[in-house]
Amino acid sequence: MECDGDRIRYDKKTGKSVTNDGGKDDDGKEDDFFEVNEEEGEQFMSVRPWIGQITEPDNHNPVDNSQPAQTYELEYVYGYRCADSKQNVYFNSQDNAVYMTAALGVILDHGSNTQKFFGGGEVANTAKNVAKDTNHHTDDVMCVSVNEARTTAVSGQIGASPCIFTWDACTGEKKNRMKIAKGARGITACDINTEDMICAVDLHNDHNVYCYDGSGNLVFKDKGDQNKIMDVAWDQKPGSKRFASAGRKHICFWDASQPGGKKTKGLYSGNDMTSFACVTWGNDGTCYTGGSNGSVYIWGGDDGRTCQGTIKAHKGFISAIRFVNGKLFTGGKDGKLNCIDTNTKTIESTLEFGFIRAIDFNGSSLLIGQRDGTITLCNVDGSDRKNIMSSHSDGEVWGLHQKPDGCIVTSGDDNKVMVWDPVSRTHQKTIKVSDRSVKAKRGGASTLSKLPDSQCSRAVTCNNDWIAIAGNDGAVSIRSMSSPDVEAHLIQDSREWCEVMAFSPDNQYLAVGSHDNKVYIYNVGSWTLHGKCEAHSSYIMAMDWCAESKYIRSNCGAYELLFFTVADTK
Repeated sequence: MECDGDRIRYDKKTGKSVTNDGGKDDDGKEDDFFEVNEEEGEQFMSVRPWIGQITEPDNHNPVDNSQPAQTYELEYVYGYRCADSKQNVYFNSQDNAVYMTAALGVILDHGSNTQKFFGGGEVANTAKNVAKDTNHHTDDVMCVSVNEARTTAVSGQIGASPCIFTWDACTGEKKNRMKIAKGARGITACDINTEDMICAVDLHNDHNVYCYDGSGNLVFKDKGDQNKIMDVAWDQKPGSKRFASAGRKHICFWDASQPGGKKTKGLYSGNDMTSFACVTWGNDGTCYTGGSNGSVYIWGGDDGRTCQGTIKAHKGFISAIRFVNGKLFTGGKDGKLNCIDTNTKTIESTLEFGFIRAIDFNGSSLLIGQRDGTITLCNVDGSDRKNIMSSHSDGEVWGLHQKPDGCIVTSGDDNKVMVWDPVSRTHQKTIKVSDRSVKAKRGGASTLSKLPDSQCSRAVTCNNDWIAIAGNDGAVSIRSMSSPDVEAHLIQDSREWCEVMAFSPDNQYLAVGSHDNKVYIYNVGSWTLHGKCEAHSSYIMAMDWCAESKYIRSNCGAYELLFFTVADTK
């Protein structure tokens, strides 16, 4: 290992630095990294150690802050948001799929497998919380809906001061923008009616309900319920301006033709009280909600808000419901999709899928969004099934590597490693990160997933023969490219999770950068430890090899850029 000068180690629990001789350096990290000038106090507290170490040269090329001449255009996006959103897949008037992912509204032509977008253009290099949101979403889209004519979509995003947009469901062209006041935290549900009126719900503690006219003007805003609201939907009865908001242990009815919306609560009329994840309306003024107890609740009566009875439809909660063309469709956690006759209150047919998040029907075909990130197109009888989109589906996507054949490999917090072909724009294969259920030895990575550390992955790499998958428990699973589902070897030297890995250009070594501050180098084939690079004082962030496979350069959380000679790590 080649590295000039003594290195400083840091105790991760206390934050104190420790000298190489084991003594404490109570002056802290700053004195070790900076030439501190008293008049530059901000530099003293900076986390960028090169400030104070590097002096601007007297002569250099003039700084050019102009935008590069090269431009880009978004071509295709792999993914569908399903973990925390529902009622979010629709047909447009051209029978193409409309849904959302990241900060985009997506229009997928499933025949040609091409996409159009609302958003996705070039943006300024700035933080998303201060990004300009005049023309498109600047943060994750949480909900989307399409009007009955299937020509206009509405979508809402997360954020302290979120925006609601309406856009052309066939072209992605922006129509209207509605800006929500600070404190809303995000728009969790929205719907649009035949007159392009918008109803929406935010994530404020009061779960405020909003109503806008077709021009984007606010009709009213009112407190919804202290319990979370999961869904909103307009009445499909011609001329009606009623809509319902439903959620945890409540349902409320609103009338946009009345001042302030004239909010009224639903009356259970002796039926079991439950929570509702989804709501829809028939074209006769009847409202239907999907209960957490697996029953469909029917609302109507003279007052329009009394429960008229229930239909037992699923085991477990109902997560999707849609009334269209005289048919009521429900989908649940049990993976069943039911078509219900609302006259006889009986189930006409049942199809088997995975955990269902969204349903739409265009008169002949069904479009099904599922919790595993799959969007499926099929006939109403379930025949001719085609998965038109696949996705990572829990937590975040972290690992990415391009295989020698051009395919892309990704890994994430959902126990999935997925392979994508950018030429055909298709999902090729999914394999598991691990079947093991192991916690990290120490310093577990923060994650949105509830899966064990060993089933979450932040790094993946491969060559022609091997694929390496790093788990958040610090282990690295080695698979043969010919049998990627079978683990050939398990490396378990790292004490913390690994963020970066790379095979050497000559394919003789695998380098693994860990959050325990070390780079581990392994002999490919035998998978024995060739050596360790131990000079970094913080976790390894990035790393690459020289073309001759002799040297590694790496940087870490302390912003050190170090160079190592592989031969010296034996």
